[in-house]
Amino acid sequence: MGIPPELRKLALERDGIITAAQARKYKVSRGMVARRIAAGDWVAEGHRIYRLVDHPATARTRTRIATLSVSPSAVLGGVMGAWWHGVISKRPTRATVTAPLGWHGSTVAGVTVVRRPLLDADVVERDGLRVTALPLTVLEAAVEGGMDVVDRALQKHLVSVEDMMSTYRRHATGKNAAQMARILELLGSDAHSEAERLAVDVFTEHEIVGWVANHPAAGYELDFAFPEQKVAIEIDGMAYHSDAATFQRDRRRRNALINAGWTVLNFTWSDLLERPGYVAAQIRYALAHAAA
Repeated sequence: MGIPPELRKLALERDGIITAAQARKYKVSRGMVARRIAAGDWVAEGHRIYRLVDHPATARTRTRIATLSVSPSAVLGGVMGAWWHGVISKRPTRATVTAPLGWHGSTVAGVTVVRRPLLDADVVERDGLRVTALPLTVLEAAVEGGMDVVDRALQKHLVSVEDMMSTYRRHATGKNAAQMARILELLGSDAHSEAERLAVDVFTEHEIVGWVANHPAAGYELDFAFPEQKVAIEIDGMAYHSDAATFQRDRRRRNALINAGWTVLNFTWSDLLERPGYVAAQIRYALAHAAA
């Protein structure tokens, strides 16, 4: 006996995956499940998790299996959650999954399990899988994987700063609260000043000297300059603030500086926060090259 067409349709909508609970709902007994596996129609992918054999094990399939292998009520989040929501295009190698506080399951390969309660406001169902809601996903993905995910989510208008602030208030005493607060601080009205402070921290930590802040050149004011070597350091704002007019204005500025004989280095928020060594190395190289 084959499986009910409605169950197969559901499985195809969910990346080829059927759970034991779904099978029961459609009157498919354990014996029938065993016969489907024996016949080669289904593949057991985990405890009470099955895949239609004619559905490939795609990236989405593997992610769904990993999440459900933790618990039927598990919630996908972090960078993998951002990928599932469509915030980022490249699938990460590990998944962060929230399990109930009392969870005592086995280790799941490629999964970091976080035991905690989640409020209803912080959980959504997307394509039949429980995922942290976008504001929490983006904040936790930024803590886990860097500021770029916040910028992308804001640029795509998937979340707002206000959404993330509301979410942060619900989690202000939880894990990673300090990092979340820092992310939101960087998105505040004084963001450019904060970026400049981060740049100064890089200069100080790496003993880079000879710089001047807010230096005039070619009709513009540079964020930082090394006037003797004519090396300009420009700190790019968050991409979500950009539009076509801003893009053109920045290009005119850069071209004017280059034509005036300046070497222009552009760095992002992520560079300053997450790759300060890279920033310092690029500046040192430019200064050495200019002096040669």
